[in-house]
Amino acid sequence: MPDKCRTGPVDRGGAGWTLAVAVLALCAFPAVEADDCPIEIDPPAVVVKYGDPISVNCTVFTEHMGMGWVAKQNPVPNQQGVQSLLWTVENLTVWDINPQCFANFKRVPQCLKKVSVTVYKTPDSVSISSENHTSSLVERRQHRLVCEVQNVAPIQNLMVKWYKGIEVVNITLYSGESKTPVNVSSTFLITPNRTDDGTQYKCVAELHLGPEGPQPPPAVESEPFRVTVHYAPSLISSSSEVMEVRKGEKVTLNCTAQGNPPPVYSWNTSHLQKMDWNKSVFTFSFLAPGTYICTADNYLGLKRKQFTIQHKPVSQRTFWIIVIVGVIVAFVLIISYLFLRYKHGKNSII
Repeated sequence: MPDKCRTGPVDRGGAGWTLAVAVLALCAFPAVEADDCPIEIDPPAVVVKYGDPISVNCTVFTEHMGMGWVAKQNPVPNQQGVQSLLWTVENLTVWDINPQCFANFKRVPQCLKKVSVTVYKTPDSVSISSENHTSSLVERRQHRLVCEVQNVAPIQNLMVKWYKGIEVVNITLYSGESKTPVNVSSTFLITPNRTDDGTQYKCVAELHLGPEGPQPPPAVESEPFRVTVHYAPSLISSSSEVMEVRKGEKVTLNCTAQGNPPPVYSWNTSHLQKMDWNKSVFTFSFLAPGTYICTADNYLGLKRKQFTIQHKPVSQRTFWIIVIVGVIVAFVLIISYLFLRYKHGKNSII
């Protein structure tokens, strides 16, 4: 005798008594499940959210001695004189409900048909974090992002999608036959570079429940996870410059570097004298010849830039221009002086 037909203590109150009667009916007439069983289930497959109502109709097309429903919630006892019987639950709270409609016939095995019921529950929460629980990631190092999905069912219908911006970059599927809610996680490995700074990742938990399920699939998504990428400084120009300037000509030293965290700047001269400069760019109206070294650094590394300042010698053409201009200026000054003396002397005689 099958286990379900063995005698034992029976709950004689409410649904327990009704279920016991239905089980005895199944034991009195050996049941068969067959495609040609004259029972129609409408709908034959149901997808229902935990706690929502469910309703399935059973119809028998031939004369019978009674029909009913066996289920772990709201079973319907054997009833005669009806051709259709509705099984309804206003608030489904059984995960493995497994309802079956049965019908009893004269001199033939009892016939029953099952209803495929998928009970689902969307996650209570979906969250994303890095393995070390910080959003600051280091360039060119591998980091693990973790998506936590809390209290979801059924696990075999779950799909976790990873998004980088609006692009799907990874999908995780789950196996198993669990019907009750579970907690699961999904991991995604990334190796960021500096162009990823400020990028937002998110993970979305979707329940793909087939054509009978809700469309589009119910989904719960995490809050965006914005990553900050740290990287060593890099100069925006060459690492050395030789600058020839004339006396009195303005000179600009530009040591700007890109880095995260922003680099700290320090300067030294060829005379081993450390200058109290903490900026990346300086403009001087006069700068003595020599070597000026700038250092830009953060905790991931440093970059140095060397400026060599040389005073440009005066060309011969420039020299003669200066001499001629000087002679003309001197001649003008002498003539002016002599004219003023002559005029002053003349006034004195008068």
